[in-house]
Amino acid sequence: MPTSQPSIVDLSDRPRLGFKGRGTLPAMQRRGIFVEDQPNRAFRQADGLLCLVLAASEVFLLGARDGDDSRLAQLEADWRIEDGERTYPMPRRHSHAWFAVQGQAVPDVLSKLCAIDFRPHRFDDLAIAQTSLARLNAIVLRADVEDLLTYHVLADSASAVYLLACLKDAAGEFSAA
Repeated sequence: MPTSQPSIVDLSDRPRLGFKGRGTLPAMQRRGIFVEDQPNRAFRQADGLLCLVLAASEVFLLGARDGDDSRLAQLEADWRIEDGERTYPMPRRHSHAWFAVQGQAVPDVLSKLCAIDFRPHRFDDLAIAQTSLARLNAIVLRADVEDLLTYHVLADSASAVYLLACLKDAAGEFSAA
């Protein structure tokens, strides 16, 4: 049975990478990334990567849960301006903190920090919100792990300590006594 007590996992040490430009989606498809032109939607990859489509011209790739960053490293290394694909890499490992918040109470936790309705019947698996969370610009992705409700929160790494404190404070109300 899924737990209702929220947990917060700092994934900021995991690999992540972005690409931006008018030719980004076709360039990703040529490189074997399953992606469609659906902004604010994520796509699971066979190897565990998550491809977040933030706009028709921007994707954010989150590394596999096992921490293997070889595919992301290869995608970045294979990029060449000479290819004329109208896309360019945007390193995200140091620009964005990454937290996974898990458990049935997470929509309630997030509602304390943001005005979006993150309840599962309103915010589907693989949905993305680019929003303000705890007064920070943030990307919130719902990407359930098996049957565990899981939300990924990405925000400016310079504010990581503040964001983590806000998440912990909001989650504290739902912790077991």
